[in-house]
Amino acid sequence: KDRPDGVVSMALPQITVPTLVMSHREDSCEATPPADAPTLAMRLRRASKVEIALLTGGDPPQSDPCDAYAPHGYFGIETQAVDTIARFININGGHEP
Repeated sequence: KDRPDGVVSMALPQITVPTLVMSHREDSCEATPPADAPTLAMRLRRASKVEIALLTGGDPPQSDPCDAYAPHGYFGIETQAVDTIARFININGGHEP
């Protein structure tokens, strides 16, 4: 693995644009634990805006924890995940849906 600490080990303090930290509360992928969301948000100290979205629900997993057909891939709540991202982009681009 290139990043044994997952997203937390990335160069997050260099990001300056509005940033959405989104996770599924039941994501059991070791690289993207939902418990890391507050840490990620704190490391995004130069971002002009940081928002955390923790989603829930979906269908029972049909793949490994880090694959698409599990909470990691927002399996069964894909539309909610896309809507959350689109809303964040629209609001931060000045165009509320």
